[in-house]
Amino acid sequence: MNIAENPHLHKTDVSTSPLFDYIKCPLHRYTFKVKNIREWTENNCEGRTLNLFAGRTKLNIDEVRNDLDPEALADYRMDAVEFLRTWQGEKFDTVLLDPPYAFRKSMEMYKGIKCSPFKQMKDEIKNVLKEGGKVITFGYHSNTMGAGRGFKVEKIALFSHGGAIHDTIASVERHCL
Repeated sequence: MNIAENPHLHKTDVSTSPLFDYIKCPLHRYTFKVKNIREWTENNCEGRTLNLFAGRTKLNIDEVRNDLDPEALADYRMDAVEFLRTWQGEKFDTVLLDPPYAFRKSMEMYKGIKCSPFKQMKDEIKNVLKEGGKVITFGYHSNTMGAGRGFKVEKIALFSHGGAIHDTIASVERHCL
C-alpha cells in the first residue's frame, strides 16, 4: 500500500531525515573503551568539546573533561548541572553526554552519588554551547535535546551489542536557533 492509498501513511522528507549508522560492537561499562564507539564519537565531534561524563577513556579530540568519579580522567569533578550552570569559560562547539543510563547504573558508577537529572541537564546546555553547536547523547533510549530547545537531529547511531544485550543509541543534534 502506498501513501496515496492510505491517508494514515505520511511521506517523509528524505532531504531532512537524519542519517542512520548501524554498528555491531561489544558492550563495555565505559562506553568509549569500545573502539567502534570511540572512533564514531571522535569523527562526529567538532572543535572544542565538553565531555560532561568523561569516564576513564580519553578521546582523540580537543576535550574538556568532567566526571564525578575520582578515578576518572577528568579536568573537573563537578555535578553535571552544577558544571553547566557555573561554567565561565569559552563556549564549546560540541557537548558530549554519556551519563549513566539508569538510576542503578548511576549508583554503581558513582559509588552511591546520584547523577544530575537529565531534563535539568538538557535545559542548562545552552549556557555552554556555541550557537550552531552540536550535542551528542548516548543512552539505551533515543532521548534527545529536542526541537523545543532549538535542536535538530542530524544523525542517529545504533550500536548493536548482540544477543539479549540492550543496544546503545547515540544521537547527534545541532542547535539551530
